Amino acid sequence: MITLLEALVEGADGAYANSQDIRNLEHVMFSWSERKEAYSAVQTKEKLIIDRAMVLMQNSPAFQDNQAINESILIRCRRDITLALRHYALGMLLQDEEMLKDRFIYWQKNVLQAMGLHHYQGVKFVLESIYIELPKEQANLFKPYFKLGQDMIMSN
Repeated sequence: MITLLEALVEGADGAYANSQDIRNLEHVMFSWSERKEAYSAVQTKEKLIIDRAMVLMQNSPAFQDNQAINESILIRCRRDITLALRHYALGMLLQDEEMLKDRFIYWQKNVLQAMGLHHYQGVKFVLESIYIELPKEQANLFKPYFKLGQDMIMSN
């Protein structure tokens, strides 16, 4: 929505907004209530979602095969997963993939590459947890944003 509004303001620049821009804005506004409810549900269930994501991650074969895992790594994983959940939730709420990419995904990808984690699956576990904790209709709202993040992080 932020990117859409910025484009609308810049594109109009002394003129009226075109009909396509108005339709795009109407689409965003029409789904606001539904996205706000999903955002609130994630905010309310954040601890459950994060706890479940951590369990899913720790039970994954890649995680169990890694002998270097210790308590400080688990603390960082929890922090990073929490940060990711909050950013993806905001991207969904504002229906703004560009803002999500610019404010979080590029940063996350760079950090993970610097750490040598080229096959990071944390985003996958958070989305799985959302599907367990929220009604499917609400969880479906998050899927495109998490898929975007997963695709970008896993690409070279």
